Amino acid sequence: MIENEFKIMLTKEQYERLFNEFSWDETILQTNHYFDTDDLSLSAQRITVRVREIDGEFYLQMKLPTDKEFSRIEIEQKVDGLFENIWGPALSAFSGVDGLPSVKRIGKLFTKRLVKRFDGAELDLDMSEYFTKRDYEAEIEFTDESKARELLGKIRGLIGESSTNEVCRGKIHRFLDEFRNNNK
Repeated sequence: MIENEFKIMLTKEQYERLFNEFSWDETILQTNHYFDTDDLSLSAQRITVRVREIDGEFYLQMKLPTDKEFSRIEIEQKVDGLFENIWGPALSAFSGVDGLPSVKRIGKLFTKRLVKRFDGAELDLDMSEYFTKRDYEAEIEFTDESKARELLGKIRGLIGESSTNEVCRGKIHRFLDEFRNNNK
C-alpha cells in the first residue's frame, strides 16, 4: 500500500486549538516499537521497521521509500507479540527487499491519536511521548491529494501557520534524534 500524508508539527497551543475545533471520530492509543541495526543502517536508507501495538494486538510494519517526498510504501502483518530481534532474511522475505540485515528493538514511542475522517482524507491529531520528550503533530493521510490540500489549508488557517512546506520530520526521525542524544 502507498501511504500519502502531509505532516505539520504543532505547538501545544496549536494542538489544543485543533483538539477543540473538531468532533473526533475515534481515539487510538498505540505504541510503536522501533527496530534497527546498531549503526542505524536501515534508517539511513529511509527504511522503517516497527511493531505497532494497539489494544493488545501487534503488527509488524515496514515503511519503504518511494520517489515522492510525501509518500512511502507501507506493508504490515499481524504478529503474535513483541520480540527483541528480527532476523534479516525474515525482513527480506516480508518486504521483498533483498539483503536486509537483522535488527534489534531500540525503543518505543507512545501516541495518543485522534482521528477525523473526511471525504478523500483523514486528519490524525497526535500527541507522542518518547524518552523524556512530548510532541504534537497533525497528519493528513489521503487518497485524494486535492481534498487533502484543501484540508491542509484549513488546518493552517486554524493554527495560524502559513508555510507551504507539507513535510515535517516524521516520528521515526524525531525518535532517532532523541535516541542518538540518549546513547552518546
